[in-house]
Amino acid sequence: MASVAFLGTGLLGGAMVEGMLRRGDAVTVWNRTEAKARALQAFGATVAATPGDAVAGAGRVHLTLPDDEVVDQIVAAVTPRLAKDAIVIDHSTASPRGTRARVARLNAAGVKFLHAPVFMSPQMARDSIGIILAAGPQAVYDAVLDTLDAMTGEVWYLGEDGDRAASYKIFGNSMLFVIAAGLSDVFAMAKGLGIPPAEALTVFSKFQPGGVIKARGDKMARGDFSATFELTMARKDMRLMLEAAAGQPMTVQPAIARAMDDAIAKGHGQDDLGAIAAEVLR
Repeated sequence: MASVAFLGTGLLGGAMVEGMLRRGDAVTVWNRTEAKARALQAFGATVAATPGDAVAGAGRVHLTLPDDEVVDQIVAAVTPRLAKDAIVIDHSTASPRGTRARVARLNAAGVKFLHAPVFMSPQMARDSIGIILAAGPQAVYDAVLDTLDAMTGEVWYLGEDGDRAASYKIFGNSMLFVIAAGLSDVFAMAKGLGIPPAEALTVFSKFQPGGVIKARGDKMARGDFSATFELTMARKDMRLMLEAAAGQPMTVQPAIARAMDDAIAKGHGQDDLGAIAAEVLR
């Protein structure tokens, strides 16, 4: 039975703890809002009064904390009480630059620290499925690979550069946000056209645009703007979208329209839609 400390038991962290307890780990938890930690007692967790009390004697320490500042504060507070061979695994979504510095600083100081953010919902964490990214010293990663494997369906080690997992995590989250914003605009258009939201979504049972990320993304990354969807024609379609909303507030389409207009003004009108990234990719 592994002795584990888990600091930060919100929606994701609490679900991870439930999964660990189900797999037979002995888990001591701490959370700034104590009630969230107390809720895990029903699953077999032990609640600690302080972060330091939680980590005392633990072989692994897991973190799911809000941001860089809190991660730094908590790690500094618990470091004096870490067991000699304890490994700290940080699942927090944090800044790439802050994480890179943290991974380097802590490992140089003798704290075995790995950044391992996740693409998992709380239910996925309970069910031990999803993706865990990892970055940090190879030896630290190797020592916890079995643990990470047990937590998820896939572990993706991105190497020793401490910022790489943090970078990929925010890349992925950014696309989730764009999808949510795009759906908001679909609903705005549907409302403007008198179509119920659920009915509007049925188009995506036939047309599934996820493959565009790979197909157009590869071309854009190479700076290849040869047209498969000419930007001027895409801008015409954008006009139709804005008109369809009939004054309903839209989240991302107006900003995209401005980016299209800017790219067309710079001479990309006959290029592919992907040319809206031409300045970024120069």
